[in-house]
Amino acid sequence: MSDARDEMAKIRAAIEQADGDLISALDARARAVRSFIALRERDPEGYHALPSAAEVLARVRELRQDFPAAGLEPVVREVLGVCSEMIAPLQVAVLGPEGGLAHLAGRRWFGARAQFRALATVGDVFAELEKGRAAHALVPFETSSDGALSATLHALTETRVKVVGEITLANGWHLYSGTGNAGDVEKIYGAATALVACERALKVEFPRAALLDVRSGVVAAQLALEDHGAAALGSDIVHELITELRVVKRNVEDEAGVQSRFVVLGNQQPRRTGTDRTMIVLALSGEPGSLYAALQPFAERGINLTRLESRPARGDEWHDVFFVELDGHVSDRPVLTAIDEVKARARHLKVVGSFPRPTETR
Repeated sequence: MSDARDEMAKIRAAIEQADGDLISALDARARAVRSFIALRERDPEGYHALPSAAEVLARVRELRQDFPAAGLEPVVREVLGVCSEMIAPLQVAVLGPEGGLAHLAGRRWFGARAQFRALATVGDVFAELEKGRAAHALVPFETSSDGALSATLHALTETRVKVVGEITLANGWHLYSGTGNAGDVEKIYGAATALVACERALKVEFPRAALLDVRSGVVAAQLALEDHGAAALGSDIVHELITELRVVKRNVEDEAGVQSRFVVLGNQQPRRTGTDRTMIVLALSGEPGSLYAALQPFAERGINLTRLESRPARGDEWHDVFFVELDGHVSDRPVLTAIDEVKARARHLKVVGSFPRPTETR
């Protein structure tokens, strides 16, 4: 028994030492950020840039030894979000509603300290970024059940906005209430998108509960807190924002296992990391063999194409546009020379973005 107590004392001491080292490291990073702010104020005309999130994440993954890999990126992104807020509040536009999956994806990517603006349409989100009212934006790109979102593909074709990252989330919808007791549920509030995704399951699990459409998951949560017989339908972010709620039932969606892929948008292309992905948009002549000829330069250079999808073009200039994803960064010489050659064979080519490939699904 004495040996166990001694071992426990050592464990506690090690944890306390680690906690002290952690706060010292956080303080050191904050001091470095303040020094960066002071440098920019002294030299406003100079070019000064901190390491990108991708560079920081790549480095900490190399340094990690015992901390669980799945938890590393969320922790680091929260730290980066707080440090970004020290420099300037980070404005991020997301496709609404507030408390929905896009809001959750934005929070996972930028951290809880970012200021999110939920907007009604994909066009509104892109306009917010183009007009400088947001530094970044995040919109759905595709789902594993329904494929790519046409509105996002068209907006990427027609604007100068760049894809600077991507994140994939499971489409998890959960039921929350003030008590957490399923027997209390007489009405269920939720945003339209959430109710549609869960309607069949909710009617089976809660056949006598009224399903009530509200503006957002956050509004649903607020109503559920005020009403003993009400529950709120929302994603994980609802519980994160309103912690007084309790879980009634997790994963009440009709179709299990569906995932949504979101693209992070910005105006500046990320630097090369060595594990990157590039998106391009192509318009071709429409002659037989034109697509084969256009893509041949990638095959000749051993560049892996991971996605090829067509959409009808808007207007009369082209008949179809092709969205192509490939491994590599646009600054990689093989990719750069292949794109130049493809451009000479195509009626139109646009690089939508080059960005680090994701490491995992959240």
